[in-house]
Amino acid sequence: MKSAAGEVPQLRVVIYARASKDGKGRKISVASQIAQGRKWCERVGAVVVAVLVDNDLSASRYATEARGDYEEALRLLATGAANCLWTWENSRAQRELDVFVRLRKILVDVGGYWAYDDRLYDMNDPDDRVDTAEDAVDAERESEKLRKRVLRGVEARAMEGLWAGPLSYGYRIFYDRDTGEAGREVDETTREYAREIVLTLTETGNETALAADLERRGVPCARASVWRADHVRKLYAVSQDAEGWAKFTASLLPEQLESAYEALVRVRTESAAQVAKDMNKGQWAHPLPGSWNASKVRNIALNPALAGLRVFRGKVIGKGSWPAIITEEEHNAVVAKLGDPSRRGVKDGTRVKYLLTGILLCSVCEEAVTSGRCGRHRTYRCKNGHLSRNMAKTDSVVVELVLLRLASEAAREFFQYDGQAKELTEAVQTAQDLRARLDGFTDKAADGELSPERLSRIEAKLLPKIRAAEERARQIGVSPVVAELVGPQAPEVWETLSVTQKRAVLRAVVRPRLLPTAGGRAPFNPRNITLSWLGRPAPIPGVDDVEQSADVA
Repeated sequence: MKSAAGEVPQLRVVIYARASKDGKGRKISVASQIAQGRKWCERVGAVVVAVLVDNDLSASRYATEARGDYEEALRLLATGAANCLWTWENSRAQRELDVFVRLRKILVDVGGYWAYDDRLYDMNDPDDRVDTAEDAVDAERESEKLRKRVLRGVEARAMEGLWAGPLSYGYRIFYDRDTGEAGREVDETTREYAREIVLTLTETGNETALAADLERRGVPCARASVWRADHVRKLYAVSQDAEGWAKFTASLLPEQLESAYEALVRVRTESAAQVAKDMNKGQWAHPLPGSWNASKVRNIALNPALAGLRVFRGKVIGKGSWPAIITEEEHNAVVAKLGDPSRRGVKDGTRVKYLLTGILLCSVCEEAVTSGRCGRHRTYRCKNGHLSRNMAKTDSVVVELVLLRLASEAAREFFQYDGQAKELTEAVQTAQDLRARLDGFTDKAADGELSPERLSRIEAKLLPKIRAAEERARQIGVSPVVAELVGPQAPEVWETLSVTQKRAVLRAVVRPRLLPTAGGRAPFNPRNITLSWLGRPAPIPGVDDVEQSADVA
């Protein structure tokens, strides 16, 4: 086989398939894309290195979830494991020029190829680069047109007073027999509880007490059995903590345990949002059943939908097309009550005082410890009374062990892919360099050497690049703050971090737990602190067992 640039070497192909969300199934499925890709490879005599899929994910700049398999495809190309990317069409790989440029650079650097629309493009051939660039421009233009149409449709629905967003507590979904359109109607089972929440909080303003009362009475919890993407991500995070996972699974019913492992299997090849959608469709038991809390009752009480009000872009724009559960006067009253600035208990989320509160766990009840005091010393104590420990000594032990880990070879397990530490470091360095440039311009503006208008234009250019570099670092492995600490410089870098940054590091790499002491006022013993390192997810019975046995064979 030949290209414009000459003879083509043996092609080692990554087949990449992607489909955006399409509830009506009008777009070509990933299965069809893969079948066409394999057929093309067979026809040209190419070797298939990998088949990667990002289902139900957008490739535009408006996407809210990272495309994990696309990142893996780029890794295979950049490392030379593959020399050709096959996609059904140009837009399956990207709908944004910045993403196209990144792919093109990788293929140019390795002398690679891109196949789509039944044609092979040699990215070292100037004419082929121009052709693919023109197709990429068309893909981005179509993405922007699609977004405009979607936004016009959303605005039109809002003006008509039609429902938008997730189902609110107190309502249920029904489907029109003639049109098949989904609507919302009052759910008689939860209607009175929704009214009770609003009226009770209007009178008392105590969300915590009401949540405890609802939980004690066994009132059906809002969205208790509905899977969401954040549930899937939380399940995956728990599976990375071996000790925590063992305790968690021991508390599950057989059907919940089966569901937990099913979700972990699916999230290896699908997005968290798609997994949640599939689990709801299959009516899988929820291993993380919801429970009432102050935040949940507050959100229900403040929801304008209960008063039959339609919200668009954060503002009430008129009446909705669904029946109201409370009156507008009742809605206004609860908003006034919960929004009263004189109410106590409001906490500043950025004002963090202690290193391990909310992170350090009691090994008896698995609850996060709080801060306390014993004489002149601050302590960490279990809120259920199981144990208490000197804060300063506990901080010292945990930090020392974490920094030793980050400075060692074992730190590689904090990355999603082996061998990507270099790329992660480069992404972090790019973000740091860009921030340093921005700080320099800010200093010049403060000294009067740069006009506010000029600084504003510079910020508009640099901030998106900074966010992109930091997001790239997060996609590869862990947060950029953690990446800065990996290596022998860990102790020095740690001292430069704020408490908030240090807590972000600890959350990303470890789950520390306090063990009960032998009894009474036993002296502080570092051995009564255990650390569970976050690395690879827990193995899945019946899935990883097979893979391991195949490796041995």
